[in-house]
Parts: sequence; structure tokens; C-alpha cells
Amino acid sequence: MMIFLDVETQNDWTGGATFSVKDLKISYMGVIDENGKEYDFWEKDMEKSRALLESASMIVGYNIFGFDMPVIANYLNGDVMNLPQLDLMVPAFKAIGFRPKLDSLTTATFGESKIGSGADAVRYYASGDFDSLKKYCMEDVRLTKKLYEFGRDKGYIKYYDKSGFIKEVKIDWKLGEKLPPEESGMLSMF
Repeated sequence: MMIFLDVETQNDWTGGATFSVKDLKISYMGVIDENGKEYDFWEKDMEKSRALLESASMIVGYNIFGFDMPVIANYLNGDVMNLPQLDLMVPAFKAIGFRPKLDSLTTATFGESKIGSGADAVRYYASGDFDSLKKYCMEDVRLTKKLYEFGRDKGYIKYYDKSGFIKEVKIDWKLGEKLPPEESGMLSMF
């Protein structure tokens, strides 16, 4: 079963020049499966998320190659990096020519905006506002799922160009897939 996820962290990139993804700690991970069922995972629940992640036919997110999956790997080891993944940002970048924000794509494509930012999520965690943290994260997951489904069904998405005009571009989500070596037909020596 395909799942969609988003990870929020307790801390952010304000740690200085030596700060890395290895320094990030999960506050909350929201997941919605292809049938719309929602799953909650707080930091203490990360081991419980392993079975769901490993059973997924595809893990879909926005910027999951560079952010979400490496942060999850801090908890579940590097093996999770070899699970089948689809990063919607990759084909969007390839089609558009620059790295669009999720909010820009969803606003242009179907008129729905994010309800905050990752920095807000860090503040929610720090202040103990866990309801707002969960709401923000799950809304990002819903938007990611909706963007995926729109592009899959219609074959295009919309975005704002550098001048602020809405443009339409064909999209092939498969260009953002990362499959385990045995599924991709590629062999690895590492």
C-alpha cells in the first residue's frame, strides 16, 4: 500500500555551520495511506512506525530524499533509506527547472495553501502545543497526497513562475522514484 508522510522536528537548522540532518530529532511524523487512513507517530513511537514503512509499496513525500527519510534513519537506521520512495519535489524540479515549495505548487494547482511552516512546527513543539503541531503536519501530508493524486490523474501540475504567473507543466511522478537496487534493476557494490 502506498503511504504519504511528513516529518516535523524538535529543532531546526539554526545550529550553525556544523549542523547536519543527524542532529535533527523528530517531534511528530504524520502518515496517511492511499485509502485515507491516518497514522500518528511521535518521537517515542518511531520504532512502531517501522512495520508500516517496511510494508509500504511506496513512501511518498515532498523533499523526503533530503529531509524526512534521513531524519527517520536517525531512529530506524539507514536501512529505511533503501525502502521504495517517491519524492514529489524531484519531478517537479525536473519539469519546472527550479525547486518549488510545496505551498507554491498546491496553491497554484488547486488553490489550497499550507497552514504554516516548518519553523512554526518547531515553535509548537517547544511550547508544548502538540495539537497545533499534529494539525500542521497532517495538513502537509494531505496536501502532498492531493498534489500526487492531481498530477497522477491529470498528468500536469501548476506552479508560479519567477514572475509570479501561474504556469502549467506536464508531470511524471515516476521521475522521483527511488527503488531498492533489486527493484530498479541496478546492482550496488556497497
